[in-house]
Amino acid sequence: MIGTKAEDIAHDLLEFGEPEAAAWMLDCSDDEFVRVCSVADWLLYDGPTTATGRSMMIAKACALAAVYVHEGRPRDLRQSRRTKLAPSPVDGGRFVDYQMQLAAGRHYGVGDDAVQFWGQ
Repeated sequence: MIGTKAEDIAHDLLEFGEPEAAAWMLDCSDDEFVRVCSVADWLLYDGPTTATGRSMMIAKACALAAVYVHEGRPRDLRQSRRTKLAPSPVDGGRFVDYQMQLAAGRHYGVGDDAVQFWGQ
């Protein structure tokens, strides 16, 4: 399971040109945050691979998952490559609730539409 901060995913979303999803990520519910991390985990292990067979970057998986949960449908990111931004000086931040992740199950929130769009 992926354990990360909402602020880090929001920063990655901004780098991929997704400001609406970035703003949403900072205010999403705990359940939505768990779904984002679960979908990102699925993307890393069962989603598309690179030409060499490697999985995608964690930042991209989290960004794709956030857009998917936020919009309710899978799609590609607006930018395929990140535009590097200065790191945001965030002390603390909100981590995903690990106990909620355990209770929800490994691929909580991965719909058939995601499997068809990104699955192999």
